[in-house]
Amino acid sequence: MERDCAGPLVSVVIPVYKVERFLDACVASVVAQTYRNLEILLVDDGSPDACPAMCDAWAARDARVRVIHKLNGGLSDARNAGIAEATGDYIYFADSDDTVAPNLVADCLAAMREYDADLVMFKFDTISENGRTLLSDYRHNDYDDVQVLEPVEAVKMQVRAEIDGYFWAFLAPAAVYQGTGFAFPVGRKIEDLARICTVIGSSTRVVRIPETLYHYRLRAGSITATLDPQLTRDWMKAADDREEYIVARFPELKGFMRLQQLNFLANLDYETMRQSIAAGLKIDPEGADVLHRRIDDLRAEIEEGDGEAIPDALRELLGTLKAAVARHAGSRKDRDDVDGGDDRPSLAELFRDMREDWRQLRIQRTDAKC
Repeated sequence: MERDCAGPLVSVVIPVYKVERFLDACVASVVAQTYRNLEILLVDDGSPDACPAMCDAWAARDARVRVIHKLNGGLSDARNAGIAEATGDYIYFADSDDTVAPNLVADCLAAMREYDADLVMFKFDTISENGRTLLSDYRHNDYDDVQVLEPVEAVKMQVRAEIDGYFWAFLAPAAVYQGTGFAFPVGRKIEDLARICTVIGSSTRVVRIPETLYHYRLRAGSITATLDPQLTRDWMKAADDREEYIVARFPELKGFMRLQQLNFLANLDYETMRQSIAAGLKIDPEGADVLHRRIDDLRAEIEEGDGEAIPDALRELLGTLKAAVARHAGSRKDRDDVDGGDDRPSLAELFRDMREDWRQLRIQRTDAKC
């Protein structure tokens, strides 16, 4: 695509699958960007509804829109296809059921120039299926001033869940994704977490601007609302991918990573927990078993000499987590033994009991101090 002398070309990659109700709103918000030098790649991931025709209609309407029709391979595969076809200087990913602010690209490019940064992050809010703004309290949005960070600082913030892993929450150079071997893990969920620190670690400087530029739609049919027991395993694979990259790229963070992995597995960000409960996630005995082993391995690695002490409060929380998972896995087995059913305890029940156990522990500690 021919470059506009007004500035660099930005490729916007939008995977599309079974979102005919929301697709037009998403593409319209991208087409309406105040920054005009865009390449908009609609990746039709074998969608069985009206989406393929809707994508073609947008391409006929706006010369900046190109459509990639492919067999269904999942979100990671669709994103990888978009990366392969992108010709821009920068690549931005949007989800096809969400919308973006009209100034998203312009503000990101302006921040890059002003702060000499090559990775720009921003805030987001949440909207309903009908587009109504919802209340949310993500730690990612808990800042009011511009933050200019070295990559190692941003990586530590991401591991501590102060920066979310959503790929639609930042703009990065195409060189991060192309010619580097970068690829989203096909066939797995939690693909953002698996690769977010790879992008951060490839930057020279990160800037976070306190602008809400993305509208994340919470809906019943989205990937995060239809998760199954495979989630637990994919979640830990993603955490392992992230740890492997960070320790190789920033070896000085090895001890930090061991301790923070325990925090990550045991103490989810409140808003993430709340959204998980709302989605009605499930956990099965196999997933619970893997989680037990992962926690024990991490604890052993830290105690064998990484130089990081586990705080007493975290030890208590880890015990609470293990007990709660074992209790719910056991209750599911008891029900199966009785009626042969597959009525898995929901993660909503699990977290509800965990939070109550943790609350009681805090009360007991407070009483002991009085």
